[in-house]
Amino acid sequence: MWNRKGKTTFKSAEYLQYQNDIRDHLIGTDWPFGADQVSFNVVAGVSNRGSDLDNVIKPILDTYQGVYEQFNDNKVYSIKLEKRIVKRGREFLDIGIRKYEICETEEVAEEEGSKLQEEAESSS
Repeated sequence: MWNRKGKTTFKSAEYLQYQNDIRDHLIGTDWPFGADQVSFNVVAGVSNRGSDLDNVIKPILDTYQGVYEQFNDNKVYSIKLEKRIVKRGREFLDIGIRKYEICETEEVAEEEGSKLQEEAESSS
């Protein structure tokens, strides 16, 4: 999805078309999350088993940032990606976004990490 000419890297025509297709679906909608942290859940139906799943998310985030003034990809705190193999011509993207909520297990892990750090600092 990226091309290189010498030391310059630029978006390929495929990448730009992919972004335009996503943008066309978003135009006229509002970003309901303001400046809140968000989680993305993306299911990509691809027809090529060799497709890299990580190539799916970057254009999505770039496009959302281009369409929604309030969206910045630094507010994305969680991304869940899933790849499904489908027949050629049946490719799809299912994108879900919700406000990021830290789960209890993460809160406990953060508290324990802070306690361990405090103990390490006090023993040195």
